[in-house]
Amino acid sequence: MQRLLSVLFPVRDVQATLSASVHEILDVVAESSDRFELVIIDDGSADATSEVAHELTHHYPQVRVVRHTRPLGREAAIHTGLRRSHGELVVVHEGSQRYRIIDRRHLQASHGPSRPARPNYLGRLKEFALGE
Repeated sequence: MQRLLSVLFPVRDVQATLSASVHEILDVVAESSDRFELVIIDDGSADATSEVAHELTHHYPQVRVVRHTRPLGREAAIHTGLRRSHGELVVVHEGSQRYRIIDRRHLQASHGPSRPARPNYLGRLKEFALGE
């Protein structure tokens, strides 16, 4: 059985672009894994980002939304996403086609903050998706 992949997408005030970004992420992730969740973390948006995100959950069962009532910052949003996600491997969408990979096993072993991405994140994602 394939392991669950979590994609964290921290956002703030992106109502105009959120839907397109989510579609792009879902297309890319679906090519790599059949079992995944996309967790949108709304970091206290003042626009309709939260409403757009919740609308996306009605169309895509793998999309979930978590919302901060006030802006706490990107790292706080990532930590919220880590607490609310279920995947064994976590990919954080950093914007502009950049991603950071967090392996929960290493995170739990170190008891520290999230680790920086390894240079070969696509290779690690492939290994995860194929169960190698």
